[in-house]
Amino acid sequence: MVRNLPTLLRTGLRRGALAAAGVAVVTASLASGCRRMGEDYEGQIASAVGEVMAAADEAVQGGTATAMHQGVPTLRTPDELRGPLWRRALDAIVPEAYAASCWPGTLSGCNSGVRTRAFDRCTIGRSTLEGSVTFSFNRPAVCAVVTAGDMVTRTAAFTLTGPYGGTLDVTSPGGGQTLTRTVAGFDYSVGGMQRVLTGPGGRKLFDVSTRTTAPIVVTGTSRADLVIVSGALEVSHNVAGYKVTLVPENLTWSASCNCAVSGSLTGTVAGGSADGKSASVQLTGCGQATVTVDGETESVTLDRCAPL
Repeated sequence: MVRNLPTLLRTGLRRGALAAAGVAVVTASLASGCRRMGEDYEGQIASAVGEVMAAADEAVQGGTATAMHQGVPTLRTPDELRGPLWRRALDAIVPEAYAASCWPGTLSGCNSGVRTRAFDRCTIGRSTLEGSVTFSFNRPAVCAVVTAGDMVTRTAAFTLTGPYGGTLDVTSPGGGQTLTRTVAGFDYSVGGMQRVLTGPGGRKLFDVSTRTTAPIVVTGTSRADLVIVSGALEVSHNVAGYKVTLVPENLTWSASCNCAVSGSLTGTVAGGSADGKSASVQLTGCGQATVTVDGETESVTLDRCAPL
């Protein structure tokens, strides 16, 4: 770290700014660890909600257009893969430009009802992505969701590797995510998705599964009028031993975002240190929300949600 200081000072940065940023990062990390004892309710709930909304958007757009959404499965590297705290502090002060070769990208052509987005060690920031996302249609001739009863299922099998080691593995052990066209809009169900984060030292940091216990009901046909009005999403933290089932209410899209920008989800935690406590997610903008667990509120960034 000392070797980097002269370079930083030559760019006009002050030691005081560096120290303040470092203290802020360390303090936030310690506070979170003490409050939740590593359970990270807020972060994991936010990631699950963002993933479901972005995947639903992806499926809806794919069902109404000749070409689907680019299918990039994540927009950022988890903090745990971004190196030690002091390096994160430096990155926050001097953001470096890294090529994001994972987009723009294209899906394969329609082949017997299947389209695939492959990732061959493309980059997201300083991380690399390998694997694929597959879309399987029940209308194999056209690969589209056009009339009531048409369906598309999205499955994932990819690994994001951080610049200093560590991986985020995403799979679909329960069957992935299925969108079914209805007369009023869409029904969206998650048979099972799993996200496993392993740190650079090989320690499993989280293992989170999601599924719907009641189909998520979506009205509208495009981002201009898309709303999630009901359903139930279960988020299970398999390492920390807790789960929470969230019920959405009026999650409303904007034409300029690939996720809902307003509305809320509420539920109750089962297991862990917050067993029996209430949990809620309030959307505050594109990719932004506040998560409240047992009266404690944290502002979060929703994974995979971003302005268009």
